[in-house]
Amino acid sequence: MSTHHLDPTPDAAVWPTTAEEPSSEERTPRRGPSRRAVLVASAAAAVVPATGAVLVAAPALADPSVAGGETRIVDVPLADVALIDVEGGVARDLAEQPATMIGVTWPADADVPEVLVQGLDLEGEWSGWIPLEAAEDPETGEGAPGTEVGWIGAVSALRIRAEVDGGDVTEALVAHVVTTSEAPGDQESTLLSGPDATVSQNSQLRTMSATATSAKNPATPTLGSGAPRFVSRATWGSNESSVRGTSSTDRLKAVVIHHTAGTNNYSKSQSAQIIRGIQSYHVGTLGWADIGYNMLVDKYGQIFEGRGGGLHRNIVGAHAYGFNTGSFGISVLGDYSSTTLASAGRRAIAQVAGWKLLSTFQSSVTAKVSWTPGTGTRFPPGEKVSLPRIMGHRDVNYTECPGLNLYRQFGTVRSEAQSYADSGWTKHLAAFEKAGGSAVLGTVVKSAHSTGKYNATVLTKGLVINESGISTAYYCPTATHWQASWGRPSGRPYEDGERVVQAFSFGMSAVNGRYNRFSATKFGDVAPGRDFYFDINDLVDLGVVHGYGGTMYHPDELTRRDHMVVFIYRAMGSPSFTPPKSSPFSDVSSQDTFYKEVCWAAAEKISVGYTDGTFRPADTIRRDAVASLLYYAAGSPPASPKDAAQFSDVSPTSGYATAIGWLAKTGISRGYSNGTFRPRNRVPRDEMAAFLWRWTREV
Repeated sequence: MSTHHLDPTPDAAVWPTTAEEPSSEERTPRRGPSRRAVLVASAAAAVVPATGAVLVAAPALADPSVAGGETRIVDVPLADVALIDVEGGVARDLAEQPATMIGVTWPADADVPEVLVQGLDLEGEWSGWIPLEAAEDPETGEGAPGTEVGWIGAVSALRIRAEVDGGDVTEALVAHVVTTSEAPGDQESTLLSGPDATVSQNSQLRTMSATATSAKNPATPTLGSGAPRFVSRATWGSNESSVRGTSSTDRLKAVVIHHTAGTNNYSKSQSAQIIRGIQSYHVGTLGWADIGYNMLVDKYGQIFEGRGGGLHRNIVGAHAYGFNTGSFGISVLGDYSSTTLASAGRRAIAQVAGWKLLSTFQSSVTAKVSWTPGTGTRFPPGEKVSLPRIMGHRDVNYTECPGLNLYRQFGTVRSEAQSYADSGWTKHLAAFEKAGGSAVLGTVVKSAHSTGKYNATVLTKGLVINESGISTAYYCPTATHWQASWGRPSGRPYEDGERVVQAFSFGMSAVNGRYNRFSATKFGDVAPGRDFYFDINDLVDLGVVHGYGGTMYHPDELTRRDHMVVFIYRAMGSPSFTPPKSSPFSDVSSQDTFYKEVCWAAAEKISVGYTDGTFRPADTIRRDAVASLLYYAAGSPPASPKDAAQFSDVSPTSGYATAIGWLAKTGISRGYSNGTFRPRNRVPRDEMAAFLWRWTREV
């Protein structure tokens, strides 16, 4: 395990810099005029500690009690910390406070302050003043308002300055002192994950993450050809036990680039612990579901998997308020306000951005896309704006992020990202365009990834699949619920009642906007593709129908009156009922198989039988009688005979008109294509299943 000393070579000597620092007028603070440039400039002029500062003895580590990849956060109310004079103002003095990272939060109703920190390194030297960026709250509005957490390296003491309009506001702030440590395998964090990576021989030492993915979120599968190689969450040591479930969206519109701020003085092997610290702070302090960024990049060009949920999905991050849904956040470790990001880091950003946009079938990464932001952004609420597909955090929120010098490199970033896209893997894109593009297949929900024996891209209304050879695109309304075990789509989808049904190699799938499932055949005489296939199988799942011997359904057999009552009784949960000793009907005996259910229907006034006192249990039931039973079983909901006016063969004076009208109003029955209901037609068992299943969805 290495010690936690700072990189012995000053960062400015390694990476190109510019002497030009933006003026306060060039910056765009979230609230009020910015004084950060003035504070930084005045602090940079002070190369010695402030008068009266005490240099504490430098420990071998920031804190020896934090080790083995652990991260500790200590919350320090700054009102309890001494206020001292420093060059250009005052600061809170956290003497003998070991740390490697620092973040600050403030009350929800407070103005956003300008926050700078200073650390005493392990050789007894104070750093310059390091600015901290304000964090962007997730769109849910949850979490504490505060800064991002900035890397300062191993220090033994801290000073914190915070001002609003030139006045000190540190008394109301809380400092969150973060101490990270090196984990077994951090020296191997350059081991790349992804489609071509090999498993680390040192993986058994990785005890930080119990599993490669949290059970709360889908894992990133093997991505399709052309995906960048990256350090996985398991490899950098994500704390999966602390995160919550993330969400995804059906469309990716843009990539937003950030920097984490803090110092650029970190070694290649320290990047993993920085990311662990960011995750701990985002989740534990700010209250977010997971680390806010979708991916992170360091100055050495290493690429790290960020927020959980799968890089093949459009995971909603917490990085650009008002623009989180539909964007992909990439953050670079360090501060690039006055330092130029080296070519390795810049190319890594371009590669990730080019891949993500191309894999969601956006081949022109330099194009613009339309947004309609809400409140709290740089734009008037509700006003449609056009923004680049690759943009900076400062393009949408009041922030300096990702730093002026990195922002000035965006022309090169976009050009390099376009080059990656132009030379990328496009077999799925070509199949998508050949099949009609987004007008037919919709937008990408899951980019190319391995699932079962397939390499698949999943869209809102389609699939693109290949096994090893030709890629084929399919129009498929049930695509977002597709599983590899279903096989390929087979034939065109068709309507089955109010559902849309799609056949697959190994079964069927249906969608109607509220119900989605894949079902195996339950009866030998109800084949996939048959009308009302799903309704029949759904009623089996509910325990309403059992078929004959459990293997045959007899779908064309006409439904008996007593059977219809039994099916309604079961669909209502088989309510407790004790039948009377004397039958309410002259033709129904207490010895009959369905005596209890028929008596229950009579007691509930669902069916009162005929005027001659009979029930006629073995008679086959008509469509108007089915409407009546379902209407009264639903509790006689508000309806009118006029609701049946859409059917040319239903008279408003019919005793069944109100019940039939209710079926029409609820969508339980839409009648026939010629505008008739055919009330006197007998009801076969397959149509009965359709009536009853739709009825269960209403009641």
